[in-house]
Amino acid sequence: MITCVLRWMTLALALLWSAIVLAHAVTTALIRIELVDNRLHYALSVVLPEIPNRSAELLTSAANGDRSAAERVVAYAGQTLSLELGNARCRMGRVRISGAGANDARATIEIDFTCDASHGRLEIAEDWSALLGEHYRTLGNVRTANGERQVSFEESSRKIAIEVDRVAATGWFDFIKVGVEHIITGYDHLLFLVALLATAQGIWSVVRIVTAFTLAHSVTLSIATLNILTIPGYIIEPLIAASIVWVALENLLVSEPDRRRWIWSFVFGLVHGFGFASALGELGLKGSAIVRALVGFNVGVEIGQLIFVAVFLPALAMLKRGRGASLTPRITSIAVAIAGTYWLGERIIGY
Repeated sequence: MITCVLRWMTLALALLWSAIVLAHAVTTALIRIELVDNRLHYALSVVLPEIPNRSAELLTSAANGDRSAAERVVAYAGQTLSLELGNARCRMGRVRISGAGANDARATIEIDFTCDASHGRLEIAEDWSALLGEHYRTLGNVRTANGERQVSFEESSRKIAIEVDRVAATGWFDFIKVGVEHIITGYDHLLFLVALLATAQGIWSVVRIVTAFTLAHSVTLSIATLNILTIPGYIIEPLIAASIVWVALENLLVSEPDRRRWIWSFVFGLVHGFGFASALGELGLKGSAIVRALVGFNVGVEIGQLIFVAVFLPALAMLKRGRGASLTPRITSIAVAIAGTYWLGERIIGY
């Protein structure tokens, strides 16, 4: 009996710790890099509520004209960002810090560079962790005379290298890869799936839940990417967090939450689709690249989602053995509710 209790206490603590850690590991910075001849423009955009408070205050002050704050940001940029083209380091020039609009709590750091070469191998190294937090990632594109390339700086590697003279690859596989990476590192989306599946009864229930979520977010991802309808982040991000809390609380308070779970999966899937679209919208794609990006990215999201479900469901089934049949969904839902509530408060206050 004591062993059983200790096992479930360990599980509860592990889930709560994971929820708290994931709640802090959601920062995704967006970059835009443009190379014209030997001049390079670098722009980093961040959502202020997602980064440490002291950093958000520093960027806000700098964007509002505080010279001391701006000088600190410039000094830090010089230390953390390195660009080389043709084996020669590019020289940092003008730096601008600004906000992205009154209704969107973003800050943007724009930096101009001058390089000695205009061709060859472009190497970019960055580490904004002291400003953005240890677990941030950077997603965006690099535009040269030979096209656009989608790039990402991950926690495991803060460096990329691009052959400027090579024609950019914007094929199906490239966007599929971006989609897989986006969902696997999209902790709020993954926790939403955890909450949806925690009380699932049988394989048919899982199929209905996942299918409803897939169809819904595919619709709104397409609508937003094609600019038919876009909803600002200050509305979508809190709604995504609220969807996590809603489903987790339903698991705890409703006697048979699985009966109508596919309905909520579809409804909230529409919201999450607008969240997915933000990753593509910031890439500034045009023409046929939009179609490839939309289809490829969506396929990548589904692949990443299926990978997660394939790993999560066997682990959940193992924990549900014996007394775990009732305890596992409750402990899981409590942990998810804590993370969702943290995100909800952070995003409401931040925006």
